Amino acid sequence: MLEVIIALTIFCIAGLSIMKIISERLRWINILEQRMISSWVAENVLTEIKILKIEQTNEWLMGQESMAGQLWYWQSRSIKLQDDRMEIIAVEVRNNKESEHPDFSLEGYKTTND
Repeated sequence: MLEVIIALTIFCIAGLSIMKIISERLRWINILEQRMISSWVAENVLTEIKILKIEQTNEWLMGQESMAGQLWYWQSRSIKLQDDRMEIIAVEVRNNKESEHPDFSLEGYKTTND
């Protein structure tokens, strides 16, 4: 009887360890999925800015976009360079409007004579 109790204890400990590993992997998969989708949103915003020639300033321009069944909040602004012919477009994406830190940040270049 004692051997059975010891064996069950070992199986329980091993089972709990496996469950912990699996739950951590699932959490990281969810984080990776959120980052990937937020990067798509940032790339879409940057592409729209370039194609539609949306004027950017050093003040944040804000918007929202729906992707993968979620509402994403983005903001973009222009950062001037020493070379007046180019500027940096900074895009930040969040899945929570009140979040202090963006889920994804992207910077791209835009020529000002486009």
